Amino acid sequence: MKVSRREGGGRGLPGGGLLLRIGLACAALVLSAGVGVAAVAVGDPAPDLTLADVATGRPVRVADEIGGRVGAIAYMQTSCAACRKELLALKELQAKYPELRIVAISVDSGNPARVKRYREHFGFPFPFLHDPEFKTPGLFGFSFTPALVVVDKAGKVALLKGGYRPGDEVGIEDLVVRLLGQ
Repeated sequence: MKVSRREGGGRGLPGGGLLLRIGLACAALVLSAGVGVAAVAVGDPAPDLTLADVATGRPVRVADEIGGRVGAIAYMQTSCAACRKELLALKELQAKYPELRIVAISVDSGNPARVKRYREHFGFPFPFLHDPEFKTPGLFGFSFTPALVVVDKAGKVALLKGGYRPGDEVGIEDLVVRLLGQ
């Protein structure tokens, strides 16, 4: 039996539009899985994140840690040299501006004990939370570390920064000073 292109209901497409239908079905699956959701932008409220503390295993809400103050959320991995440099710079910045709240979020897979040892080794005074499945960085549009989010006192995103280069802390400090009103 000979089938014309029009018989499949595909508006003149070969295979009756089967490829088009498959493509649309795949797009619907991707969007329903949250993959197509737009990332947070500067000026948007920061998402409400709750993750396990590497020291205690207890769930910690990032908004409670920052608590209506200027804050920084630093995404990191223990094997990332640039992450370590950024965290050390943030540690110095927090020593200079104690009202700045910092939360580190490790995206290391596996046991959080390694992250806990890392935190203790470098003497970081701020909490380290654990996101071993890399679920929350995508909310900010990040797909790598280090990545930094600075939020203002109202909980709105003031900076989204991926990567780290020595000297970045100067711009971060300028922003923090401005947000603190100093």
